[in-house]
Amino acid sequence: MSHLTTLSIKIDRELKAEADRLFNDMGMNLSTAVNVFVRQAVLQQGIPFAIHRAPLEAKSRASANQRQQALQEIRALLSEVDSSDINLEQLRRERRAVKYERPD
Repeated sequence: MSHLTTLSIKIDRELKAEADRLFNDMGMNLSTAVNVFVRQAVLQQGIPFAIHRAPLEAKSRASANQRQQALQEIRALLSEVDSSDINLEQLRRERRAVKYERPD
């Protein structure tokens, strides 16, 4: 005979309703779905799917803002330079070097 125990969890009401609909469409109830998840976690000795941090949009925006700021600084610097002094190959080398620098 199986030794069952009760698991009580708190879950958002709307999320539970969506999950109930989903799992009912798959031929199981929420309890069975939770059991499937827990069994897979035990078998795999971890969460059975990848978990990622919240969207990277904030990082992307910060990175885009940094690029924009860098471009503005470059434009300001170039406005002070006589165009006859510009060596495009040297600029390309410097740009490549900066591209692969890592901030401290």
